[in-house]
Amino acid sequence: MVLNRQITARITDLLVEHPQGLSITEIVKKIDINRNTAGRYLENLLVSGQVEMRHFGMAKIYALSNRIPQSAMISISSDLVMQLDANLRIIFANEPFLKMLGVPSAKLFGKNIEYTAAVTVFDDALENFITHLRNGVLGKEWRSTLTLNNGEQIFSCHIYPIAFIDGRKGVSVLLEDVTEFQRNECALRESEDRYRKLVEISPDAVILHSDGKIIYVNPAAQKLIGAQNPEDMVGKPVLDFIHPGFSDAVKANIQKDLDGELSPLIELQMLRLDGTSVTVEGRGVKTLIDGKSAIQVAIRDITDRKLADQAIRESEERYRSLVETTGTGYVILDKDRHVTTANQEYIRLTGRSTLAEIQGRPVTDWTAPYDIERNAHQVEQCFRIGRVRGLEIDYQKPDGTIQPIEINASVIPSGSGDIILTLCRDITERKRAELAVRESEERYRRLLEQSFDAIAIHKNKKIAFLNEKATKIPGAATPQDLIGRSIFDLIHPDSRRDIEERIRKMSNEHGVPVPVLREKFFRVDGTTVTVEVMAMSFNDNGLPAIQVVFREIASQEII
Repeated sequence: MVLNRQITARITDLLVEHPQGLSITEIVKKIDINRNTAGRYLENLLVSGQVEMRHFGMAKIYALSNRIPQSAMISISSDLVMQLDANLRIIFANEPFLKMLGVPSAKLFGKNIEYTAAVTVFDDALENFITHLRNGVLGKEWRSTLTLNNGEQIFSCHIYPIAFIDGRKGVSVLLEDVTEFQRNECALRESEDRYRKLVEISPDAVILHSDGKIIYVNPAAQKLIGAQNPEDMVGKPVLDFIHPGFSDAVKANIQKDLDGELSPLIELQMLRLDGTSVTVEGRGVKTLIDGKSAIQVAIRDITDRKLADQAIRESEERYRSLVETTGTGYVILDKDRHVTTANQEYIRLTGRSTLAEIQGRPVTDWTAPYDIERNAHQVEQCFRIGRVRGLEIDYQKPDGTIQPIEINASVIPSGSGDIILTLCRDITERKRAELAVRESEERYRRLLEQSFDAIAIHKNKKIAFLNEKATKIPGAATPQDLIGRSIFDLIHPDSRRDIEERIRKMSNEHGVPVPVLREKFFRVDGTTVTVEVMAMSFNDNGLPAIQVVFREIASQEII
């Protein structure tokens, strides 16, 4: 903004009349301009050296500086200050700015900012920064934050137009290092967000009250009292929800909380909105809400003592204890895919003894060699789609022992980037059971194939299996010639009714063998053969099936 000489003169004349200085509020009252305009003119007068500013309590007092050189004024600031002309040549930079750029003034002043050490410091932010500098020369003010030095520092940036004493246009830049503030602010937001989410999902009722009146209730508290919405409770005296017989004890606890003492856990009766009572236990603790003392109370319904098994861990230490004692392995991977924390069960699954042995390392370091590539792919897949479910992976312990595990994992956002929360279960016994099942099935299969009797299995009246003997009796070349065909393709019409009746009976009497029966079968060449048949129903992979054992009856046996 180019200074309007008339307004500038009015401000400087006013400050001449008040050599002790004036606040911006006092200046605005005496000159018919708004506060923002006055602020911009005072900032221009400051950087041009015509006005100086001092703090008086929370107020800023402006007075004539008797033309103190601007460098003398702005150099004492701990903030970073730089001034550029209309061609973006650096006219001035104070010591903090020079220190950040790491160059002496001789290598900076008079040069276009695009050809100075600022290129390295501003890095990706430079192009946007220069755009706002040019806009500043044209009279447009800008305030925002800049991340410099490869993300190491965060600055609050104020770019505003100025006019030098000789009337030339220019722009001033003020940078305030807010790195620590921003990080603290981020940590505070995360902490408040975790607290809010914990309270909102807590099965325990949480009530905040100040000056005896409720100012917040979580959903569990609404449910406990029978409220449809928070407004049914917020603003009402907390004692309205306490049975009169317990009012004195509650008042005493509230006073202890306000005095900063640890109030005892008490059991009492609370009143629901419908007038009924509920037995609860609760304890309060003093806190601050907007700088004012308040009491946060955690309340648990103990009408049914079974809730004791569902106790909420209200501190990180108690939560950690739960994780350490559970039978499930628990591990967190950071954005770099390295272990940050794990419980003892997970450490055991890796074959190690302490967290230090796995912390900071990728999970592939203890993955069995044949599963390393697959496990690494699944970690990336989890980061990409947000979850992994039912993944079976083998770990290899230092002694070479293979440890099979099942993994369920989810991505969780955090201030330092997305992390993976993983739960791992030891499936050694399950694998052994599966192996036993496979071995049992293999023995059964071999028994069927090596049996001297003909054995067939059919499901839904269709042939599903034939051993070698059962293939030869119908005269087929291979089992595949018959598998999938209806059993009645091989049953003589004279035997069909009996067989249908036997199938119905076996369906109703699962696992019970039916008596031996003589039946007539068709061979594939159309001739018939008489056989003796014994059958029994069973489950094959969860599906009903019938196993048939038969043998051909020689002609003399038929006679």
